[in-house]
Amino acid sequence: MTQERLFNTFIVTAAEDGKKLQQVLKNRYHFSRRWLRRLKQGQYVLVNDEASYLSARIHSGDEIRIFLPDEITLKIEPEAIPLRISYEDEDIVVVDKPAGIVVHPTKGYPNGTLANGLAYHFLQQGRELPIRPVSRLDKDTSGLLMMAKHAYTHDFLSKEMKKKRYQRQYVAIVHGQIADDVGTINRPIAHDPVRPIHRWVNENGAQAITHYEVLERKEGATLVSLQLETGRTHQIRVHLSDYGHPIIGDRMYAEGWKDYGIKRQALHATRLSFIHPRDGKEYMFFSPLSQDMKELWAKL
Repeated sequence: MTQERLFNTFIVTAAEDGKKLQQVLKNRYHFSRRWLRRLKQGQYVLVNDEASYLSARIHSGDEIRIFLPDEITLKIEPEAIPLRISYEDEDIVVVDKPAGIVVHPTKGYPNGTLANGLAYHFLQQGRELPIRPVSRLDKDTSGLLMMAKHAYTHDFLSKEMKKKRYQRQYVAIVHGQIADDVGTINRPIAHDPVRPIHRWVNENGAQAITHYEVLERKEGATLVSLQLETGRTHQIRVHLSDYGHPIIGDRMYAEGWKDYGIKRQALHATRLSFIHPRDGKEYMFFSPLSQDMKELWAKL
């Protein structure tokens, strides 16, 4: 098992006595059929230190060890970029991203990205791992995002997102006073046919739902908390702009509005919560409002 990494070990309970191994694995870790086939083909599951068929029945007191294959890495150049890591274990990394850094290399940003920094971080640990963002943040949005260290965790959390159990909460400072204390923006979002990088609200677009709650109002501005139910590109920025309250400093969707000196959109990912694939427990992380947004709100 030198090419594999131990994922988890557990002892079969009395309630699991006599059940098929594949059913217990599915119940405990929500392995898909594809993943069960992969575990079977690689003999990545041991029962009492011996390889076992997944169709075999297991018994109370048996020790089950699950391995995951180390995967072929994507070619991302390691770079010594400072990272603010909020949490890290064998499955995930939660990063508190500053504004101004891209998550993953693109044609426009081939290096200097968060992924380059993580590749270097993993290399310092003696490992080469693929960079798998579970969700992304725009270059000029700050705050929390999560990377999966292997394909199973990425698949698991992607499914959790579809089940609305992967929660992301943001704080924004917007132009104008939002009238309602709480509300939901349910407007479909599509590619802008004129400006390819932009998105816009269009009835032929994909469903997009954003919930909001006003935290505080000032003359001409609102501090608002937002929670995503869907994850469309630029969703919060497009929804708030279409709603008549674009984010202050958003040079793409608040054109012609005053930026009050902030050099990016005043949007921060402040909370992240999810069910962990290894132990099934809920994890929650918080990031305080970024300094430039604190200064902007004080100025307003």
